[in-house]
Amino acid sequence: MTKKELCKDQREGLIAKLTAFFKGLGAEVIDDVVAEAKKQANAETVEDRKNGLAKLFDNQLETLKSQNCPQAILEAFQNKKSDVLNKAAEMEIPEGNIPFVPVIPRSYMGIYGLMPMVRNDDKMGYTYLNPNEMTDNEEEIPKNPYYIYDIEPGKVTLGKSPEDAEKIIKKQNRLRHITDEDIAVCVHTDVLSDHYLWSTGSRYEHSDEVPFVCLGGDGPVLVWVGAGSSFDGWGSASCRSRA
Repeated sequence: MTKKELCKDQREGLIAKLTAFFKGLGAEVIDDVVAEAKKQANAETVEDRKNGLAKLFDNQLETLKSQNCPQAILEAFQNKKSDVLNKAAEMEIPEGNIPFVPVIPRSYMGIYGLMPMVRNDDKMGYTYLNPNEMTDNEEEIPKNPYYIYDIEPGKVTLGKSPEDAEKIIKKQNRLRHITDEDIAVCVHTDVLSDHYLWSTGSRYEHSDEVPFVCLGGDGPVLVWVGAGSSFDGWGSASCRSRA
């Protein structure tokens, strides 16, 4: 969420008005009034954010519903609405980042069930990867449907190999995306029309092979390549937290 900024003239004008208004009042009274004003302004800002975030939340559930997501999973996400909105409304989300995205663990639907939910025009996603050969290197991954917050969709690491990208992500104190999370980002955004995603937090078959989502001739596809590979239009997404 972008903060409102004052230009130099606006700032000086506001200071002049406040100086005149507070003239003759004690410091304690001034501090009390300013503190209360800040409290009310912040409350209004949070409420405004919640209203906008609620639309995003509802649209994401509509997307899942339109793609025949099981009702039990939809209800699990719906039950998190209040917590998700409260958490996201308190965050300062950098411009270009996504406030939150719902993630369906592959233990619920499998990669063969999740990838068809990724669409590119009339083409559905697919994969031929063996799900038994997929592992995740991130710790504390929720076992049930969950949300990721403050998602940077991979632009920061464009052109970087997964090995280099994970160093950047860790230095930023952020979390590498696992395959389930990249699939979720692709379901709810049009990221693949801009660039492809390495699932830097996951591995396939061996420790040096990384799954990634891209556009193939038949639609979105989940495949893999060596962790040391790098291409200009490929990036590694990350998030601030999971819950």
